[in-house]
Amino acid sequence: MVVTLPVSGSYNQIDVQPERVEMAHPLALGLPSFWWPSVCGLASLVFGAFWMAESWRTAEPLLGPTKVHHLAQDLWGLILILGSGYALYQFYKRRSETFGIVLCLLLAAAAMIWHRL
Repeated sequence: MVVTLPVSGSYNQIDVQPERVEMAHPLALGLPSFWWPSVCGLASLVFGAFWMAESWRTAEPLLGPTKVHHLAQDLWGLILILGSGYALYQFYKRRSETFGIVLCLLLAAAAMIWHRL
């Protein structure tokens, strides 16, 4: 609280103004802000590695061009999921960044569950 005292006059004229409390940026907590794009990129890379490892495990009994075709389909699915998550995050970035992050995580979890089926 900021209290301003009048130069002349009585104490009844004291103006009390509450300080402006700014909401913390959800991504600004903990790490410096310039690290967050790297963290998001690293998370995408790890998600992609798990996705392709699961694809490789599923395609292991396949042979030749069938295996390559199966892995190419899974790579295309990974690109679509990462692109959709990025588009969803960019859409919600100015509205509610925390909600956008939660939706992206839910999309990634649902896609990984669907991929494992």
